[in-house]
Amino acid sequence: MSLAENLGRLFEVGFNIGVLADIQHQKYPNYFGDLYHQDLEKLRLPTLVRKIADAEKISSEGSIKNLERWSQYFIQKGFIAGLNFFREYIKSTAWKLHLRKPEVLYYQCSFDGDNAFGCNPKDKQKVTRKLLSQFLSTDILDSQLNNYVTKYHKKGEFLQADTLILLRYRREIRIICVDLSIFSIKSVEDLLSLDNIEVLRRILMRDIKHIRSKSVFSKLRIDTGDAQDFGLEFFPDLKRYFTAFKRKDKETIKLIQAGAYAYSFYNFLQKETDILDNSKSLLFNAVGYSDRNISSLCLQPKNINILETCADIYQNEPKEKEIKVARQEVLEKIKLNAKKSFQNGRKFAQELSVENIYGKGDKITPVVHQEKIDGFFNSVGIIPDELAKEMDVTPKLTLRNAHAELITKALKSDKTYVFLTGNPGIGKTTAIANFLKSHIDGGFLLFYVSPRTQVNVDLINKFKSKTDDSLCSNNIFGLTTNSILIKENNGKPTVSYHSNLRQDNFIKNTVNFIHKGLVSKHPQKTARRKSRFYRETQDNIKDVGEKSAGVLDSICQGISATINQNISNSIVATVSIQSLRKTSNGGDTLKHFQKIFQDAYNRDTGVMPEKMQEISQRIKNIFIMIDEVTGDDSGVNFLHGIKEFLKDYDLTNPEFGFNTKVIVADASIVEKEVIKQHLSQTSPEPDKIYFRSVGAIHESPLQVETFEFNKQSAIAINANSYPASSLDITYKVFLECYKFNEAKFKDDNKELIKRVQESILSDINLYLDNSESSQILVYIQDKQKLQKLIEKLVSLENLNNIQTI
Repeated sequence: MSLAENLGRLFEVGFNIGVLADIQHQKYPNYFGDLYHQDLEKLRLPTLVRKIADAEKISSEGSIKNLERWSQYFIQKGFIAGLNFFREYIKSTAWKLHLRKPEVLYYQCSFDGDNAFGCNPKDKQKVTRKLLSQFLSTDILDSQLNNYVTKYHKKGEFLQADTLILLRYRREIRIICVDLSIFSIKSVEDLLSLDNIEVLRRILMRDIKHIRSKSVFSKLRIDTGDAQDFGLEFFPDLKRYFTAFKRKDKETIKLIQAGAYAYSFYNFLQKETDILDNSKSLLFNAVGYSDRNISSLCLQPKNINILETCADIYQNEPKEKEIKVARQEVLEKIKLNAKKSFQNGRKFAQELSVENIYGKGDKITPVVHQEKIDGFFNSVGIIPDELAKEMDVTPKLTLRNAHAELITKALKSDKTYVFLTGNPGIGKTTAIANFLKSHIDGGFLLFYVSPRTQVNVDLINKFKSKTDDSLCSNNIFGLTTNSILIKENNGKPTVSYHSNLRQDNFIKNTVNFIHKGLVSKHPQKTARRKSRFYRETQDNIKDVGEKSAGVLDSICQGISATINQNISNSIVATVSIQSLRKTSNGGDTLKHFQKIFQDAYNRDTGVMPEKMQEISQRIKNIFIMIDEVTGDDSGVNFLHGIKEFLKDYDLTNPEFGFNTKVIVADASIVEKEVIKQHLSQTSPEPDKIYFRSVGAIHESPLQVETFEFNKQSAIAINANSYPASSLDITYKVFLECYKFNEAKFKDDNKELIKRVQESILSDINLYLDNSESSQILVYIQDKQKLQKLIEKLVSLENLNNIQTI
């Protein structure tokens, strides 16, 4: 057994101790009792270290002491990994733990045999009996134990699993299988002194470099939904892929093992128990877990073939020759698909190939490829008469105007949720603004939340006059705020307002209203604040935080003051929020929604109907709009907070007289099942691609679907268009080859970045020199690179207008 395998067993021991510790701490009901207590009591670290030292022929006192430090390190690392893994897993389920705790029907791990390095030998039959007695009766074990030992201790069968958990919450069943290993240590030479700070720094840099070497696609998930007729049959290709990239130092092989064990356990449960018979849902989680990364699968029973594929690969270990063949097949498949993705893709792929840059040393090789895509439905094109009839809109409209008419109908309807999933630029917010401008007499509140500041500014501009900077109506009152504005005002609730009727600064209900023309463009020095540190005792200093109003707090109080002080009955409130802030009591900033109608709420009796009816006489339309809801988890949480806000104030009650709409605008979500799945729950989700089967309806440039969302009526309006009938694309790829150095933390790519920046600058100048060029959009994710580019552009002559978004 190698050093990596031995230390991996310590990592496995620590991981399972961590999981068991959390189960005990949270007092989850379980059936293993004290099954593992005696085994853990028999484990002695010095004895385990001596066993490893003997196996590796380590004899010097200093080397043994260093080995003991590394052993402690992997046990502790495993413990923290297991503790956090199980805690975060339970948290991700969104189960209501305050009402009911999940049951651990079965927990399997090992602290004896090889994991105890022979220090705690046990009879296989006795161990198996104790494990299976968690859910099997004595009679069954008496008659079938020999068969179980013979069959399920084989390679790839579940009794070989490192960590196997069967959870039940009400009628939900989870099978969790984790296979563990370490990959950071391969030989004794890797056991550097952990007392040396430089060694620790190099270990940390190496681990970070490994994580950074993974692209964003390594964390991407595939979601195939619940539809039974999707037909995504990728099991043969999956086997070929797993086989091709199967290496002993990859988390993928550990995932394959975990998948094999989960498949074996599932078959055992089906054949030997009735646990799954009464379950409402079943979910498999197969996890390959190492000391540096995680690889996982989350599957439903309809995808059991994937686990079967894992079992087939692991139990029928491919030979090296088969691996090489499979690897070549997969690479050829990737090349073929890449060629199909581009026009004249064969030539493009050839130019990007290794052969094209081989022998060019450290030179940077640019590859330019051009193609033209046409067949788009132009957003200003006239929709077919058949489509106009199907959508029940006015004939001979442009797609943009037909889309706007559908939005207008939805805003007038009894639908509470309106999902606008049309392509960017189709006019979603414009249609809403135009609707409200035509309903000023009835009064409205438009509360608009977006992750981007510029979008909020653009929304205010939609309510401005066409001739000057004033608002299109004296009745409209615009509100916004940001953290800088609040900070300049000593952390007090502060909003910036836009109005035709007044231009002064004033205070209402403790909220500071600052006219948009009087807002400082540069932060001013504020009065010295009270220290955020508080000395509890002579030896203890506590951070009590900063006493400052938040962005959401300020805007909600500003809306409340505007309504209750009769400042305006036509309110446009916009705010940019990119993340949710947790409050000291464990809640979050979404609680501030409740302040909007706080004067119409009594703590003892709840909502005051007469007060709400009085408000609806002045403000008929209440539109709460979230833009780009899928940008991060904050968007989904905001939607959930709005749902609670509507519920608490009964804003959809027809007796109150409001026309309440929750508008979600996001081009990333289209199909109604994706909307319901992704937006109904607030549990965090990784980046994922949703694969869904679409019918003929989704081929149309306009689609409308009605459904139920959060127990309220909903409508989704989608538009597939492009602001032109064709698109010319020029790809410029810069290739640079250099020798890989594992010890080097950051790659030296300054010359490559400089070359790319020069090319972008050159292309922009070409467009600027063209008198027919009207607008240039430059998207660069790296803010520092973007700033450098802007500085160079500003230094050019005849450059009048640069706007950053």
